[in-house]
Amino acid sequence: MTPDRQPDSRRRLGRRLLGLGSGLVLAGLALLFFAKPVPLPARLLTGAVDVIAGAVLLVVWNQKFRKRGSPRGGGVSGGPPAPR
Repeated sequence: MTPDRQPDSRRRLGRRLLGLGSGLVLAGLALLFFAKPVPLPARLLTGAVDVIAGAVLLVVWNQKFRKRGSPRGGGVSGGPPAPR
């Protein structure tokens, strides 16, 4: 991969992770609440696994791809903490 195409592929990977994570969470919730013909234990297991997998993908997206500004209260100075 060339260096000039790397930001595009990174952005595309971030969008894909966000879409897959959101889709898994929504599908898991739909299975839990709306799939009545499926037996209850299978519905609970499948829905819970989908929700957990989607939450893991959303956490990865949040840590790796979300743009963040400076933290509240100012930026990081790199110096020692202020005396009390």
